[in-house]
Amino acid sequence: MTNLSLQSFTAWNASPLGDDCYRFQSGGASYSLEFAQGTFCGAAIKPEQYLSIDVTVCGDHSAGVCFDFTENGSTSPDMTIKFGVLPHLKTRIAIPFTVLSGEKLFLPRTPGKLKTVVCGHPVHLDRLVRFAITVDRTPKDLTLKIENLRILDSEPDYPLSDEIMVDALGQKKVSTWQGKTADADAMIAALKEEAADKTIHPLPNRSIWGGYTKKKLKEGTGYFSLFHDEKRWWLCDPEGYAFFSTGFDCVCVGDNCNLTGIQNLCEELPPKNSIGWSEGQWAGKKLENFNFFSYNLYRAFGVEYFRIWADMIYRRLISWGCNTVACWSDLHFVELEKMPYVIIGSGYPQTKTAIFRDFPDVFSPEYKEAAENWAHCFDKTRDDPYLLGYFMSNEPAWAFVNHINLAAIAMAKKEKTYCKEYIVHCMKEKYTDITALNQAWNASFADFDAMYTPFEAADFHSDAAMQDLSVCSREMIRRYIRIPAEAARAADSNHLNLGIRYAWLSSPDLAAGCEYTDVFSFNCYSMDPTDAIENFSRLTGKPVIIGEFHFGALDRGMDATGLRGVETQEERGIAFRYYMHKAAAHPLCLGAHYFILYDQPYLGRFDGENYQIGALDVCSHPYQEFIDGIKRTNSELYAVADGTMQPTTQTAKEIPSIAF
Repeated sequence: MTNLSLQSFTAWNASPLGDDCYRFQSGGASYSLEFAQGTFCGAAIKPEQYLSIDVTVCGDHSAGVCFDFTENGSTSPDMTIKFGVLPHLKTRIAIPFTVLSGEKLFLPRTPGKLKTVVCGHPVHLDRLVRFAITVDRTPKDLTLKIENLRILDSEPDYPLSDEIMVDALGQKKVSTWQGKTADADAMIAALKEEAADKTIHPLPNRSIWGGYTKKKLKEGTGYFSLFHDEKRWWLCDPEGYAFFSTGFDCVCVGDNCNLTGIQNLCEELPPKNSIGWSEGQWAGKKLENFNFFSYNLYRAFGVEYFRIWADMIYRRLISWGCNTVACWSDLHFVELEKMPYVIIGSGYPQTKTAIFRDFPDVFSPEYKEAAENWAHCFDKTRDDPYLLGYFMSNEPAWAFVNHINLAAIAMAKKEKTYCKEYIVHCMKEKYTDITALNQAWNASFADFDAMYTPFEAADFHSDAAMQDLSVCSREMIRRYIRIPAEAARAADSNHLNLGIRYAWLSSPDLAAGCEYTDVFSFNCYSMDPTDAIENFSRLTGKPVIIGEFHFGALDRGMDATGLRGVETQEERGIAFRYYMHKAAAHPLCLGAHYFILYDQPYLGRFDGENYQIGALDVCSHPYQEFIDGIKRTNSELYAVADGTMQPTTQTAKEIPSIAF
């Protein structure tokens, strides 16, 4: 074990307060230390060791804290590991140095810690020269208590205090706010009152699918389709009416709360054989899950709670003007209530040997076989007219690295993959002679077979090597899309292929393969989606669907805003309206789906996210100001999309987000 001291660190926008407490100013701050290459804070390190620290957030909300790692020659961090921490709870963080390889995007939860994300490029331990503890911009100055910064030879234990963080309903225990449910009796009474009200208020001029009956584009095909009216792209509902897709991801009875190792933070939990308990697995770890959302509904309605809930949610969605049940929703809800919906392919095709993270060996016969087997996940829905279309996958982990060169990564691997064989074959065809390749690449291969040995950072050896490998990388991505897309089309020729929901435009190469899908899709967590729509559509020439966006606030009993934060629930409604108007006004946008219907659990879902981003809280109580904004927006979208109404210019009051 090696103890490290923050006293030797250089502070930027931060200051010590005594008793191991440090204030990080709201504009972003850090404590950093530079050291000799090949050491870590003056200590020799090994890949199997752990960097451990105890952190306590002394403010009122969760915080995202980062470890930055910088290699020799870099002017900014090569890798950032960001983790979330609950307020007032001393939490031990332990990061194995093996994660610096970059092979993992998300790290498992440990008791007390929330979500952990690994961002950036792989880092070599023998080239490390700088480490920093940083905090992003925050709504307020942030005080952290930092203790026991150590390098350990093995993973430590994770002690927690017995502080009660959530009440018996799953709400934050120590705070009060407008709309907080007083107790179980009050929650049950409110739910039963709503369930008894069977009225429904659909928006005018809507088809049974949610299309716009004032704009018939063509004769219906019986399925959703595409149409260009010489001004813009539209979805068409099965009867041929214009359709702009708006709705929620995760129309289900809330997220499970991952209580593994943290059950002592709960005021009251039912016995393990009760409704709400389940086991799961994520990132190779066994999970103990409890669903406060479903247990609360069960307490109100008994074993019939799902059917009653589905009826309530259907009335709500239709009254709010939603016409699409978006990704990760409960398909039993769709079967009961008959609304247009989308699905996402289950388990994108993989191979035993991966190139990087979840990017498979796409030139192997195994990949084609896996794609054909995967496509059977669309068999059940291929004749359903309510299915708008299918997404092939969501936010592949390999695409979280900006300007990734997959061919260069394949060259650095020791495995003789089919992708590496493809690269070597391409270089043989281009250069024919190894001497010519060596000269162009600034390399010293004895022959082309020598290219199968690991070759680190091949794309940085010369401009020619970078260009050659970039061409191969694009072809790898194209094949990554083409093989499953063709298999999906063979399994289901009735529905639209909506593409892969990329997290952001990390590289222009993400456009490769778009010719094999009907629509290009991405998730866009910005205040205004216009630039993202422009950038993707310019590359692809395809109409687009936005798969995720959201806005959160800190005024109603949650401690993290999600990826975009605004001041209040009313401002969330303003932000929603501005975003959706901008999306609908763009001639290449077919719709946008809000993430998610319910808030996430206060103590964190499977990976630790705990954002205030829903339309409903854990007691199924609506955030009415936000919903008023949604209803107004959805009543205006067809006019905005058709050009008869100008998009709003009113923007929300944004605050720095708390997210991880």
